[in-house]
Amino acid sequence: MGIQITIQHYDVQILGRTFQFVGQMQPIGRLLDFLGDSERMTYPLFDVKISPITPGGPLSGISRPEIVIGTSEMGLIYFLDQEYRQKVDVLKTADRVIVYTPHAILRGNMHRGGEGKLRDLFDMTSGKYLAMTDVSIFPLTELPAPFPREADMLIINRFYVSVYHLE
Repeated sequence: MGIQITIQHYDVQILGRTFQFVGQMQPIGRLLDFLGDSERMTYPLFDVKISPITPGGPLSGISRPEIVIGTSEMGLIYFLDQEYRQKVDVLKTADRVIVYTPHAILRGNMHRGGEGKLRDLFDMTSGKYLAMTDVSIFPLTELPAPFPREADMLIINRFYVSVYHLE
């Protein structure tokens, strides 16, 4: 008898630079540690629909049982399971910020260490992904699939951020 490990699949929506993804992800361990692993440059997605964000191209969308997505294409990550979102560890100190990304403007709470400054979170953190809470999402373009306009928790690739400032 060995150790039994159960790996959960969670429904997820991802807004990237070029595509929007709707599918399932199977994070292993703590979410921000899993996503922030400096050795990991790709992530598998399952039962996924891929749609280009820019309309009018030759590709209208495809579905695949499994794909591998690069870190640079994972801009905004929203897990549909509220119970799972509530398990994500966030730092206690939060600043109300406005964040500009290629396809959406976000208004919400960005969490950081108590003594650090907001710019340190973006500039000096070793992780690729940050948690944002109580987020209002304002798309800058019509998206090919529904994406929430309000989110209690949104994961942001810090390299996807164009501009940010305090509210």
